[in-house]
Amino acid sequence: MRNSLLMKPFTLGKAKLRNRIVMAPMLSRLCDPNGVITPKLIEYYVERAKGGAGLIIIEYSYIDTEASKANYGQMGVYDDALIGGLAELAESVQEYGAKVILQICHAGRNASSRITGHQPVAPSAIASYSGEIPREMSLEEIESVIQSFEDAAYRAKAAGFDGVEIHGAHGYLLAQFLSPYTNKRSDIYGKDRGLFGLQVIDRVRARVGEDYLIGYRISADEFIEGGTTLEEAEVFSVRLEEHGIDYLNISGGMAETGQHIVIPVYFKQGHLLHLSEAIKKNVHIPVIAVGAIHDPQLAEEALQKGNADLIAMGRSLIADPDLPNKVKTGLLSDIRPCVRCNEGCRGRMLDGKSQRCAVNAEVGREQLMKIRSSANVKNVCIVGGGPSGLEAARVLRLRGHRVTLFEKEATLGGLLQYASVPDFKAELRYFMEYQIHQVINMNVDVRYGCEATLDSLKEENPDAVILAAGSRPLIPAIPGVEEPYVTNSLDLLSGKFKVGKKVLVIGGAAMGAEIAAHLADQKIEVSLIEMRDEIAPDLEPRSRSTLLSMLNERKVEILTGWKLEKIENGEALLCNIKSEYTRVRGDSVVLALGLASDKELLDGIEGSFSEVHIIGDCREPRKVYQAVHEGAFAGRAI
Repeated sequence: MRNSLLMKPFTLGKAKLRNRIVMAPMLSRLCDPNGVITPKLIEYYVERAKGGAGLIIIEYSYIDTEASKANYGQMGVYDDALIGGLAELAESVQEYGAKVILQICHAGRNASSRITGHQPVAPSAIASYSGEIPREMSLEEIESVIQSFEDAAYRAKAAGFDGVEIHGAHGYLLAQFLSPYTNKRSDIYGKDRGLFGLQVIDRVRARVGEDYLIGYRISADEFIEGGTTLEEAEVFSVRLEEHGIDYLNISGGMAETGQHIVIPVYFKQGHLLHLSEAIKKNVHIPVIAVGAIHDPQLAEEALQKGNADLIAMGRSLIADPDLPNKVKTGLLSDIRPCVRCNEGCRGRMLDGKSQRCAVNAEVGREQLMKIRSSANVKNVCIVGGGPSGLEAARVLRLRGHRVTLFEKEATLGGLLQYASVPDFKAELRYFMEYQIHQVINMNVDVRYGCEATLDSLKEENPDAVILAAGSRPLIPAIPGVEEPYVTNSLDLLSGKFKVGKKVLVIGGAAMGAEIAAHLADQKIEVSLIEMRDEIAPDLEPRSRSTLLSMLNERKVEILTGWKLEKIENGEALLCNIKSEYTRVRGDSVVLALGLASDKELLDGIEGSFSEVHIIGDCREPRKVYQAVHEGAFAGRAI
């Protein structure tokens, strides 16, 4: 892709971008509680600048101390005292060749009195997604907020940013004024819902000057009945251009439809490309496309088709900051792909935690986790070639250690081989392929089809052993599980077992729910049975809501509150908390009841070697996030 449009320079206003890859603005929660820039935050963005992004749009920053803040750990631009730290950030990014823009935002009804200490304000008193009711803004308050936007933009300019982006998307205050879903006013701001946003632009432009770069982010479809539609966004985009905006950043969704903002793996890549394509036909200024455009080939195709002028990548640049440089040099197979699990980025936000990434343990602690060569080269044996073992092997080799990896199967990948089978989990398969490619290219001594024993490990005389033996399907001790029409999740996904026309999936956690969707995609009638009251509670909320919608669209029968008691004569006997019984018939039964750690070697290993690390599912069955991170830490600890 060395001669691709994606890697060609682009002029945005007066800013000369080295390529057309934009880092999308995403909350990192790496600031201090008052929104002050920290060294961790600077290191985080510097890594993405080093990685070759042409433009970095810094995460949304709140503009006053009253009601504009949306989240803990959010960056602030509300006071002149913050300019010094903002300047450190801007200069650090620019020193590595990237242009940098600061996004400024007011949360409106998306704020919370728990965070701000104030009742949220909004164009109308429409309850937020969390249920809190905001206060309708007075004309005086509207003027005050416009002034805050103006002041914030000037601070960004004073700090040395190449421009500002006004956040008018995702259900924040400017989007609330534009949307008929949240704006029920009868005054001038209700009759012309775009007026407030245009006034903000005009005042910001007057303050920062004609030559300063100003962009606007818009949700071109809020994906909710009564919300902003694409047709309305097209009309408003023309008005934005007329008011002097230098570019448009086209997104979608609002708080109530957040799955269209941080797009889960269950949606296809390029989920929002149709929005930028439509807007671009109506304006003459540059358009940025976003929305799970993680594949450089897809990004290139969008540019070639004229669907956008620039491509914003968010989570893909969290997963691999060096993605642009790897595209430039043609090393596409070395790109660490985002798996769109939303565990480290979105999921941790709900707990007030800082940014992390399931597949990149360095995120948010770039200096602490930097891979450094070891002064004492060791021989290390790894048992298990799943995600934790592969990550440990990669890190160990980068540090200079000699690594022998025992894998009892004929191929590497562990449980990723099975979890990535459904078409909608393709990105997990790409990650597995990336891990395998790294280990092979680094000349790790892989012993395929070789089940490690205590004796075989002792023969290697290792200085350290990493046990990453993984896990096995959990099979309950109930009558009927040995029947020929009953299988487990791994045998199903591996293709060893062929199901009939009607399938009962027992177990409604993420694994079982995904299997049900996978089977339904094959036009198989599926009943999903779960003893708890909800399906897929182990998923991040936006991912969960999307998966539940998939199951509903595919007409999967969902039975919650029922425990499997027995399987006989092609039927599952179920019991609920009231000791009531029912029977459900199926041609096949798939047990997706979780996993049990494989700890056969644990006792012998711990007493035989001086340094032992237990990681991944072998320690406790969990997710890719924990497997990769534990492998990363083990690789650095030796």
